[in-house]
Amino acid sequence: MPLAMAVNASAIAKHGFDFVLGVDGDFKAAIAKASSSGATESKRFILFVPNGEYNITKVTGDEHGKSTFSGSNISIIGESVDKTIIWNTTDTEGISTTATLYFPSNKNMYMQDITLQNRGTYNSGSAARQVALQQNAGDKFIYKNVRLLSGQDTYYTKKGRTYWEGGEIDGTVDFICGGGDVFFEGTKLVMTRNGGYITASQNPDTWGYVFNNAIIEVSNSGFNKTFYLGRSWGRAKVVFLNTIMRAEPKAEGWGPDMNSAPVIFGEYNSKNGSGGAINTSQRKTYFNGGKDASTATTLKTVWNANDAAKYTLKNVLGGSDNWEPNKLTAQVSAPKISQEGANIIWNDDDNAICWAVFVNGKYHSNTTTNSIDIGGIAAGSKVTVRAANSMGGLGASSNEITVLEANVTYYNLTINSSIGGSVIASPNREKIAEGTAVSFIAEPASGWKFAGWTGKSASDAGSESTWKTTMTKDIELGAIFEAKGTTTFQAEDGIIDNAINESTNAGFAGTGYINFGTGKSTVQVPVYVEYPGEYTMEMTYANGSGKTRNLAFAPPGTCSAGVDGCKGAEVISFEATDKWTTYQTKEATITLPKGASYITFSIVDGNDGPNLDQIKLTEKNVDKGTTSIAQINRTNATVSESRIYDTNGKLVRYTKGNANLTVLAPGIYVVKTSAQGYSKQKMVQVR
Repeated sequence: MPLAMAVNASAIAKHGFDFVLGVDGDFKAAIAKASSSGATESKRFILFVPNGEYNITKVTGDEHGKSTFSGSNISIIGESVDKTIIWNTTDTEGISTTATLYFPSNKNMYMQDITLQNRGTYNSGSAARQVALQQNAGDKFIYKNVRLLSGQDTYYTKKGRTYWEGGEIDGTVDFICGGGDVFFEGTKLVMTRNGGYITASQNPDTWGYVFNNAIIEVSNSGFNKTFYLGRSWGRAKVVFLNTIMRAEPKAEGWGPDMNSAPVIFGEYNSKNGSGGAINTSQRKTYFNGGKDASTATTLKTVWNANDAAKYTLKNVLGGSDNWEPNKLTAQVSAPKISQEGANIIWNDDDNAICWAVFVNGKYHSNTTTNSIDIGGIAAGSKVTVRAANSMGGLGASSNEITVLEANVTYYNLTINSSIGGSVIASPNREKIAEGTAVSFIAEPASGWKFAGWTGKSASDAGSESTWKTTMTKDIELGAIFEAKGTTTFQAEDGIIDNAINESTNAGFAGTGYINFGTGKSTVQVPVYVEYPGEYTMEMTYANGSGKTRNLAFAPPGTCSAGVDGCKGAEVISFEATDKWTTYQTKEATITLPKGASYITFSIVDGNDGPNLDQIKLTEKNVDKGTTSIAQINRTNATVSESRIYDTNGKLVRYTKGNANLTVLAPGIYVVKTSAQGYSKQKMVQVR
């Protein structure tokens, strides 16, 4: 499994990119410089390729469009796998003559976040052999999040050890072919034709092709169950372990032999896209040897855990030098950046070889220090930074900041989240220049109303739902909303994560409903009750799937985030309805605190849920006890203002006039009221 960040015994020697494609020259210049650089394992040559499409056919290609890239200890780093594409076209077909990139005898090569594509159209009506990547010899190749796109023979290997982590390989026939020992971890394999073969192993080294946690898909649903896991080009060795088959091969699994029978064809723990076991009872076991009948053999092709146990990354690729490629792919944590005067700064990281800086979404520069001068970067520009690991591969992006004028005073603006509505700030950014006019509007959701401001600036904001001021200091502001008299709450008003606020299927209340996704999908629905205690929760839903679907729900305060692994969450089943436009109700009991809170709904085990329309709350067993409120008893004294603090001294409510505790959650508070020079303080408990 990929590591979240690199861990090194000592700091990595800082080293910037040696060549940036399109900045320092074209691909021909890049190859020339890399090949002659004399790079070593301790000082690699790093070629960075910004987002873009690069046709290298006539730049570095031979008469057929094949580009040879010689040299060792070279990293080729893309900005992003989807948007960094190196491609070629060819005027012929052939496994040795068409490669987009050809590595003849390279060693210690590293590639990350890039797509190689052979767009050749020669004999496009059949499975023409047009290679995207060819490794002839060499050793210790690493491909992290790399995508190869072509038809037949997309990826051609001969010798040496290779490690794939993630990434994708598409093709039609034998699109992973050749020899060597190659360990694929979590790589996606996409079949793009009817009746093709994924692998064609030929005279491999000790282990051959080992796929662990691979994902198999097809580009067209009609190709499902028409293809093979592979065939023997000659003495093949291919193993599939823990494969997720979103598309399945033919029942026999393995195709007819070509030059000779396989030595090893194995499959263990294959699952379908829903996690169910694949039926492997008809997998092929006898292989006739193809052209060499003397090699005919019977193999055990469906394995158990003991059979699979020795196919570890360490065993397959470790070798005599104990190579550990998965440690080299570890990504450096995203930096946290900020601006101080004329510099953008971030913490140093011993695991980073350098940092790449992006301005307004485009590559700007790279640096070996943990800061950059904003000179040349216009105020208002958006800046992010990514750290490079020891091989040059870029990790996740930092937070985004907006560049400020260096000689202007700025103040912080913090808008706190609110239940039952939101605060709209204009302008809305983290730092605002001194003297800038700003406005704040407390906007309640449907059925809710504004009840006051919270935060350090609550007393400045007054009691109206709109506040206009000028930035002269830091502002922190939130809003309190209440929904007295409301018992029905719309799911689409909630905080949605990996779900859709949809209005396609008629019959819903409000403005729509929540269509849950797969994986991790949640919605936090805001609710309001007058009294704490038990309520009957009536959920309106639609489930036109034809099968029962589940949701888990968690009361407020039960789980810190979502309901995954939450012991207090309850799972409820939603039976199928006639159609997606047929809505019905389901009831459950839930315990709620007084005032505003969230009820969290989540899918279960990554499986899709029903469409959730709304929830209705009815009192079942609640506490209607009275609440003590601090008041001023003085003849002819009119309370001018009230402030309510929590036990940590944080202001949680400011109002003009008497204190109102009805919107507060249960707890202990300090209430301060004042009138005509007279003030009073009292500790109260809200139950």
